[in-house]
Amino acid sequence: MIAGWVLLGVILGPTGPRDQYPPRLRTVLDSQRATTSQVEWTATWIGGRDAGLVERYVTRKAGDALWESNLGDENRYHPTGYRAGPRGSPEEELPQPEITKDGPRIMDEERLRKYEIPKEELAGTRNSLIYDAQAWHLSYAERPLTGIVQPLETTRAWLPVDLPSIGLAPCWLHDLDANPFHVPNQQFEGFDSATFREGRENGLPTLSAEWGGSSRLTWRFDDRQGGKPVRAAFERDGVPMYSSETEYERIGERWFPKSVRFYQGDSASPYKMIDIQRATFDEPWHMQEITPTDIGALYGTQFSGPDGVKMWGGADLIPDKEFWDLVELYDVPPDPRITEMIAAPQQTADQLQESWHRRMVWRREEYRKKYGEEPWLVKASPKEKDEWDVYVEKFLGEHKLPEPGVKRANEIRDQAKKLRDGYRRKNAAELRKAKAENDSRKVAHFEGIEKNIFDRVLVRSLEKLVHDEKDAPKKEP
Repeated sequence: MIAGWVLLGVILGPTGPRDQYPPRLRTVLDSQRATTSQVEWTATWIGGRDAGLVERYVTRKAGDALWESNLGDENRYHPTGYRAGPRGSPEEELPQPEITKDGPRIMDEERLRKYEIPKEELAGTRNSLIYDAQAWHLSYAERPLTGIVQPLETTRAWLPVDLPSIGLAPCWLHDLDANPFHVPNQQFEGFDSATFREGRENGLPTLSAEWGGSSRLTWRFDDRQGGKPVRAAFERDGVPMYSSETEYERIGERWFPKSVRFYQGDSASPYKMIDIQRATFDEPWHMQEITPTDIGALYGTQFSGPDGVKMWGGADLIPDKEFWDLVELYDVPPDPRITEMIAAPQQTADQLQESWHRRMVWRREEYRKKYGEEPWLVKASPKEKDEWDVYVEKFLGEHKLPEPGVKRANEIRDQAKKLRDGYRRKNAAELRKAKAENDSRKVAHFEGIEKNIFDRVLVRSLEKLVHDEKDAPKKEP
């Protein structure tokens, strides 16, 4: 029984800014975070169709970037996925869950089995990333042909779990809900106008948020564990819907979650658990920078977003048209692995490259007729030896990679140089004009493109290659 409630009278504005949250809530959400961290953890499914599934996760932080890698279980499997039937058929629409006091319940189990996707089809690593104020997601990191990118402020799915504040979440419907407390978005609507009240329960301080006339979210805090939330519970019309219990351990000067148990309704048995195996903070061996390349994006990975389709250019997202201009006018093909993925199974990679070559011949001829120019023929100033070749030679001499690693390093070098030279040819005329006009801003822009390719396409890819080689399982002698 909750007693001793004190009305705080905090009514959030239309955008619900955190600075208007009560102090206890702000302390958890805005507590000082490590500059870098790495957390290894698992998510265990206890009930339902995926009972016994244990997904393995690694969450890495570097500055403002946060990368969550879901490795799946030991077979790389994930929770059961479903697909709709043919358009217009009785099976087109999936059965909808019924919300009961015990939480969501599937109405027709037998029918639902018809929609199941074999787990082998969905097996693999799923990567989610917060980078450059955007939410990035690759559902199949081992086959990164396509991905999703959304502005961080509007995204509603695929966000990494904020482990330091997970104790505030009464439930965890991962990949579905992006609000700070993981309450289903439909039920979270109206929280911006919540009224907060303080109280005590079982000798511990509590905070409650009420909104919409029927929703209440209550947190219980433990000052003996750094003032962290040890219980979160969500109710609708006085009926328990979801709740969680969190245990913490002290790591250095910070309290960090050790385990979280999630419950439905008033059940005494959890339906899902999070367990932290290892958490480290601000260690020199942590990743110091994380980009989409680290989570698996290749030159030519296609990302869908609110502004349409863009392509990962190795350093930044570039418009679809700019990417295909590089391929078809400036002879900068996608990463060989992307080429193989696009080609299969209808044709070979060589056949696909030949079709691109034929299109390049046609497009160049059309460009000549229209503009009377051949910008792809612009050459860089000759040098005795390419600086990027020298860099890779020194890199290989330092790291002593095995033959497959050397081969891949040379592929990375060749791809980076092709991209660099493609942009040099593409931008040569505009760069000359900018220098003639002493337009330092434009000059810096064009020179910055080449620096980004060097830093992010060449250097970062080589560093990732060395890291992957170190982590690769050793073959038995």
